[in-house]
Formats: sequence, structure tokens, C-alpha cells
Amino acid sequence: MMVSGLAFKRLAACALFTGLLTGPALSLSDQYETAPEVAPAQLLDGKEVGPGYAVLPPVRSTGFLHDYELQADQGIEKVLGDGLLKMRLSEIKAFVALESLKNDASFLDGLKQSAQKPVEFVESTIQDPVGTAKSTVSGVGRVFSRLGKGVESAVTGQGGSAADIAKSITGQAQARRELAVQLGVDPYTLDKALSAKLDETASVTSAGSWTVTAITALIPGGVIVNATRAAEDFRNVIVDSTESELRERTLDTFRKAGISERNIMNIDANPHYTASEKAIIAYQMAAMPSVQGLDLIAEDAAGVKDRGFAYFQLRRIVLLETYHRKISGLGQIRDVTGLLVAMRRDGMAAIVMPYDTVAWTEPAAKTFSGLQEGLNRLPFPPTGVDFLITGTVTEMAAERMTAFGWEITGNYPMPEGPVH
Repeated sequence: MMVSGLAFKRLAACALFTGLLTGPALSLSDQYETAPEVAPAQLLDGKEVGPGYAVLPPVRSTGFLHDYELQADQGIEKVLGDGLLKMRLSEIKAFVALESLKNDASFLDGLKQSAQKPVEFVESTIQDPVGTAKSTVSGVGRVFSRLGKGVESAVTGQGGSAADIAKSITGQAQARRELAVQLGVDPYTLDKALSAKLDETASVTSAGSWTVTAITALIPGGVIVNATRAAEDFRNVIVDSTESELRERTLDTFRKAGISERNIMNIDANPHYTASEKAIIAYQMAAMPSVQGLDLIAEDAAGVKDRGFAYFQLRRIVLLETYHRKISGLGQIRDVTGLLVAMRRDGMAAIVMPYDTVAWTEPAAKTFSGLQEGLNRLPFPPTGVDFLITGTVTEMAAERMTAFGWEITGNYPMPEGPVH
């Protein structure tokens, strides 16, 4: 049974009435529950099946995050967490929409025209500049402006290629970025099928007769994303920056946020984040200049080993910045018994997490009970704990945590923007 909102307050009152709040924290940890399994329809409200995908039953839980199995055209994949599932479904929706363009005869003609003017043709026009770059990169930089660094990288073997430079010259690279953000997906998506489809669709613009606006006009309604003002500003940064420019901005923003060089380089090298996501992490951290200990958050983000936990860390940082800006100002981040806790300026502690469902499993019980003891051992213990998550809490878990004296907020929405 899940509880939220007013039910939390009623449980807290019940716990107080029965004397649970006065007992030792660990006395409640000797009984556990199994994390619930539910049907996809209970969580996805009719979106469990759609063009190109099906979410397979049952949906299991780790005690913190939902563990999905997603059947798509490429096969079955494991997806950890509500946020990552929403992101993957948006990618599949975009892929299906782009694939449907081939039903339009005029678009097919555009593809044929682009095939007659392939990247290889443009590559041949830069062979001499690339050769010239070996002796004078600066001259090439004056001719190609922002492409100078790309040419230098291609020549020195440090990155990029003639094909990448050609896509920039034709505007195909920017068209791909613009098309992606219009569809509400990441231009640097890690999904290979969508990435190839974005490249194919954007190549039509290099033929000279198509624009991104003309392409999106053919896409069925409900696929194009209307961003809020804040999200629109970030979308413009993504569209207007080359990948190398975005990386430079990201590194610079991390440094301005006071993140250590070691953690910056580890995040930069982590393959489980996209270039856009690394930029989001950097900008969110820079938006909390007064909060001490952000490097602990960066270290957590840098160390993830798979895509599911990377997206969890991304959502966590976005949620933390939202909490700091909208709910209560934070003073510092502290490591308490291995869990990072935000200490508010008003003396309370805040556990802010994008959890899907918190159940009182044995691992959860040990984690939260140990955390409560750790908070009590601090030289200046917090005056209270605000436990805020994006999902729900089972009745048993809510009962145990309110017995600690924690305030519980469930179903807190992620802010509008590119992170689901």
C-alpha cells in the first residue's frame, strides 16, 4: 500500500499517539517488507504500450527505483528508474516520428538529393585546407572560423574527422541539434538507432531545399516539444554550440562552480552521460554558488558505472538545485554514514532524492536507520529532517520514517526542462 500527502501526516499522528516517536530508532528495524511488484499500467497510465515499444510486466523495484524491462525494436533492455524510462520512451517516440517521414514522397525526394551530395563530396573540398593545416592551422582557422579547432583536431589525430568538419560546413550538424531539441530528445543521445536517424534526417538539409522547420511540419502532432523559458534558454545553448564548444563551456562552468579538477575530468570522461547532460550538471552546480561541499555530489556523479545510475545522479542534481531555489536554501552537503545529506541554512537536514518507490526493505531500513544515528552523532545535529522524493513511500516505510521524526514529501515533480 502506498501513501502520500495527507496520509503521511495521519501516519505521523498515529505514530505519536502510539508512542512510536519516543522509542529508539533501531527498535523499528526488525521487520521488513518486500519491494512491491506492480503492473506497468498502474505506473504508466496507458503509456505502457505504444508504437515501437512495450513495457513488460511486472515492474519490479529495488526498494528505491523501479526496474523496468522495455521491449523495443532492438530487443529487450533493462531500464532503471521512472526518469530514464520516460527519457527512453521519448527517444522511441522521436525515432518512430522520423521514420514516418519516409511515407512522404517529397521527403524521400529530399533524401535522394542529399544522397547525390554526400558528405564525401564536401570532404573533398577541404582536403587542401586539411593539408595546409599541417603547416599553419591559424590560416585555416581564419577561413573556417569556429571550424579551425576541428581541423586542427582532425590533423593531429586528437579527435574529429573530415566528415565531422563537412557536417559543420553544410549546417547538417546544427540541423541535427535543432531537430533533436524540437523533438524533445538529446542531440547527443546514446541510442545508436535514434542517432543514426537524426543524422539521416538532418542530411536532407544539406541538399539545400529543406529546412528543419519544413521537416518538423511533416511530423505528427504531439511529438514537437514546447519548452518553458528556462528550458528554451538551455536548448538555445545546445543548438548554437558545436560539441567541442559545449564541452569547453561545460568544463569552464564546472571550474567556476568550484569542482575539483579530478572530478571534472572524471565526469568529462564518463561515457554514461551525454555531452548535454554533463553541461546540465555543470550549470546546475554553478547555480548553487553558496552551497559548500558540492564536490561530494560531483564525485558521486563521476563514479557511476552504468547508464541507469548516471541518469539517477543527473535527476538528483537537478532536483537538489530546485529544492535549494524553491523550497529552502542549502548551506552545505555532508557525507553522513555514506549517504550525502543537504544541510539547510535553517538547521534542518534535507534528503532530496529522485526515488520512485521507497519500501522498508532490509537495505532501506539499514540505510535510513544508520543515517538517523549518524545525524544524531553530529556535533550539531539537525533540528529535523525533510525527506523529499519524486515518487511514493509504502505505508510501512512511512510509518518507520515518521517515527524518526522525519517530515515526508512524496510525488514532488521534476522541474520543466530536458531532464525527465
